[in-house]
Amino acid sequence: MGGRTPFAGAVAGATLAALVVGIGEALVVSVERHLGIDTGLLFFAILFYGLTGVVAGIAFGVALPLIGARRGGSAYALAGALTFSALVTVIGRFRVFRDVLHETFDGQAISPLAFQLGSLVVALVLAALAFAVLRAVGRREGAATSLVTALGILVVGVGVSGGTMLVRGAPPSVAHSPLASRGTAHGPSVILVMVDTLRADHLSCYGYDAIRTPAIDALAADGTRFAHAYAQASWTRPSVATILTSLYPSSHKAIHKSDILPDAVTTLPEVLQAAGYRTIGFANNINVAPLFNFQQGFDEYYFLEPAFFFGATESAAQLTLYNQLRLIRERYLSRVKHVENYYQPAEIVTERGSRWIADRPADGPFFMFLHYMDAHDPYFTHPWNGEALARVANPNPSCALAERYRAAYDGAIVYLDEQIGRLVAGLKARGMYDDTMIVLTADHGEEFCEHGGWWHGQTLYDEQLAVPLIVKAPRGGPAGVVNDAMVASLDIAPTIIAAAGAQAPAAMVGRPLSLAAGAPAPRDHAFAESDLEGNVLQAYRGEGWKFIQANPGNPRGLPIRQLFEVAGDPGEHHDLAASRQDEVATLATRLATVQSRALARAVDGSETAIDSATEERLRALGYVN
Repeated sequence: MGGRTPFAGAVAGATLAALVVGIGEALVVSVERHLGIDTGLLFFAILFYGLTGVVAGIAFGVALPLIGARRGGSAYALAGALTFSALVTVIGRFRVFRDVLHETFDGQAISPLAFQLGSLVVALVLAALAFAVLRAVGRREGAATSLVTALGILVVGVGVSGGTMLVRGAPPSVAHSPLASRGTAHGPSVILVMVDTLRADHLSCYGYDAIRTPAIDALAADGTRFAHAYAQASWTRPSVATILTSLYPSSHKAIHKSDILPDAVTTLPEVLQAAGYRTIGFANNINVAPLFNFQQGFDEYYFLEPAFFFGATESAAQLTLYNQLRLIRERYLSRVKHVENYYQPAEIVTERGSRWIADRPADGPFFMFLHYMDAHDPYFTHPWNGEALARVANPNPSCALAERYRAAYDGAIVYLDEQIGRLVAGLKARGMYDDTMIVLTADHGEEFCEHGGWWHGQTLYDEQLAVPLIVKAPRGGPAGVVNDAMVASLDIAPTIIAAAGAQAPAAMVGRPLSLAAGAPAPRDHAFAESDLEGNVLQAYRGEGWKFIQANPGNPRGLPIRQLFEVAGDPGEHHDLAASRQDEVATLATRLATVQSRALARAVDGSETAIDSATEERLRALGYVN
């Protein structure tokens, strides 16, 4: 240990410990994601963790002598042990809370206090073991050797892996699900426009007067607008799965953050593909990316992935430390925000869809899924000036800010409407508009403190479930029709399948919608459910009433049972559950019946490992706290 200063020892110990953790996590991620030797991942693991170790070492080098660690060997072992223990504990707690506890202690065998105490014990044990190892290793080296070794690994590792990464480049983000044999399609081409997070009551064709949405209004004037359409879930993955499968979330099982869309379900594009359609999808939200198996039935399925901060690769963004640095940057250091760091803007979606249509093979009709994200937070100012209101930066705004957030949301909708207008104009210019079926809908809505909260996914009130549904039929179809019947997202896939002249699978529970004026109501109830971040909710609407039930002790603090007379209380502000027990009992029974039928149709669910790259994208969109 001769000659080693406490400062040099601390920097050497902390840097080596951080490098070991970083390279170790890179190896774990590589195995989990079947990445092989990923130089981009290794580059950023060495860079992020190595530099973190250097910074920690400098801090320890200054602090440890002040508390009596004046020998180089002690500083080397202490700094390394504390750095190793801290990093491993943070990563371990993060993964256990996310993957094992599903981000909630409700209903778990462990309490928050026990979890914290357990983490502390693990940290102390790791620190003791690391100290013993580093103490033994450190006796064989001098200060210069230790420091040069640590910094040498950092510099050489960054240089070699970075150079290799630049040569290899990034992999494409497209998935294919080709069909060996298919029929001959005779129906119209179909474009399903799905706008993430778009409330029906924020469109002028639905009576909203704060803004005008002329392109969407024109689409409604050329087709049928369903005035009372309801989603079956209040966040993206289960709701889009319902749109594509015509199954309740309890049936298709894409309910939780780690759930994928099972192979056992039959999707709308699979039906159309088998009927002879060419199928193309442009997904714009990580929740429906190929990672979660939403490419089923698409000949081409593109995930319009956002750009990563710091120039990182997708694999590098799987590192826990990267995500923590990104979060710090987003909340405290980022004044100018770029939409491409969250999703691709509407003009890109329209451009990609229009380009595919222009270059398409002219051998039959196509089905296109176009996913717009602009109504989802962050709400960007248009024209872009770098300003945006983001959940990741301010998860719980004051209700006093509701009008400001609502205005920003409306501005995003106006921009979105312009881009949908561009899409329609392109179809008209190619002479395709009249012969194409266009369906416009949303996966869910958004809350602006109407019930004391924000965003979506944690309640089943109508601001999150009431979605637009507009169907523009091919040439000769109804136009300017307003249908006041209750319909559901479940009904979208059967409606498109019927228009294509194909046969819907027996498993689909939705009904084809008639677009004609005065058509009979297809259903007398609407059911929705959610199981997100500890909030387990179900809702049943029928005969002028809406009943919502929630699990006891839910994090949102929702009552276990609520009853609203929605005809006279559309905002759902007057809970009548206490005074109308008879109605509660009736609707609770009906809800249980629908849910039991949905569970009886359930396929075997599947999960996927959510890596940190996916975690980052989910967090950027507010799905991870």
